[in-house]
Amino acid sequence: MRGPLAHGVLGVIRTRFDHVSAPGEDASVLIVDGVDEASVRALLTLLWDTGHELLSMTSSRPPPEEGRP
Repeated sequence: MRGPLAHGVLGVIRTRFDHVSAPGEDASVLIVDGVDEASVRALLTLLWDTGHELLSMTSSRPPPEEGRP
């Protein structure tokens, strides 16, 4: 994100999502694990609605469970 994530917004995100971290002192990086597509959309909407500018986003899928393709 451009600039730091507001403390209040980070608190809201932590109540809505289970695995959230904001490494670094300025909280310009946000890591949220274990979210589906609808959750990503909700998170992006929250960030945009609170005036945060997203510069980059990376999404990765968890490794498949054993015995599943």
